[in-house]
Amino acid sequence: MLVFRIAFLLLFQASITIQASEDKSIILQLEGKWKFSIGDDKTWANSDFDDSAWESITVPSAWEDQGFFGYDGYAWYRNSFTVSREMKTKEIFISLGYINDVDQVFINGNLIGFSGSFPPDYSSATEALRKYPIPAEFLNASGKNVIAVRVYNFQMSGGIVSGDVGIFSYNTPKSDLPLSGLWLFRTGDNTAWKSIYCKDKLWEKIVVPGNWENQGFKDYDGIAWYRKHFAVTDDYLNQKVLLIIGRIDNTDEVYLNGILIGATGKINDLKNKKNEALTETDNHKLRIYNIPDNLLTSKRENVLTIRVSDIELKGGIVEGPLGLIKLTNFNRLYKDFDIEQGKK
Repeated sequence: MLVFRIAFLLLFQASITIQASEDKSIILQLEGKWKFSIGDDKTWANSDFDDSAWESITVPSAWEDQGFFGYDGYAWYRNSFTVSREMKTKEIFISLGYINDVDQVFINGNLIGFSGSFPPDYSSATEALRKYPIPAEFLNASGKNVIAVRVYNFQMSGGIVSGDVGIFSYNTPKSDLPLSGLWLFRTGDNTAWKSIYCKDKLWEKIVVPGNWENQGFKDYDGIAWYRKHFAVTDDYLNQKVLLIIGRIDNTDEVYLNGILIGATGKINDLKNKKNEALTETDNHKLRIYNIPDNLLTSKRENVLTIRVSDIELKGGIVEGPLGLIKLTNFNRLYKDFDIEQGKK
């Protein structure tokens, strides 16, 4: 079968790309009534905040159409859900459709995603489809989970205005160690940034997956770097492990603990437009890279660093899934999975 041929090749190649189109399934529909208040207070993100006195508002729909005509400024939405069995076995993300203009999204008080920039460095993201991964460590598996959405609208219609609103899962099998969520990010180019000793505490935070234009780097074309620190247990050390790193626009180099483990395309002189061009199809290949033996460590944090180049339009790690998966589990979980189509 195709999957076993791919697994065999991974033992002998540093990297491989597999064509797949993103596929998702709805787990929980969130369209309908949400709690709502105009104004701005950071404590409204907290899971224990009492929102019983707030208004109820329909999502998706502009707040101007629901009693707040002419209001421009800050407002918050809140809703809650409980964790289902499917949420425990899948890599999940929340979709909030389209929001006018800027947003931050919290699960149980933890920031999971944002689009645009709030004042004083205001930048609208009205055209961005909001899809934010929900890290498992932020979920309360045995009780209520609170979604809080902070929104700023500059003019015209405001709020969660249109699109699919709900919790979805990728139809790809769940990684052993999902890596979606907040990463460190920096524009520019310096090969020293691949080092595990690179000082990255002052780097920006960015949501992965998600293009960088919607996260404060509007109209940026060029090279940028992503970094993620993560820990593994000893059971990862003596077996084959693969890195699934989603879909990237346009070309990439992936380093683990300072060592190059894979690349798609070639990063050259972007100023002269010499970056090796990929087709639109190639841009959205699901990157799966083999992790060399003895490169992961359980004695300290591992550092995953991704150098990405983008010539035009949207750039970055634009779609998931992302994570580590043991080769034995890859063979088992992908046995009935059509990798070419990205679904069972």
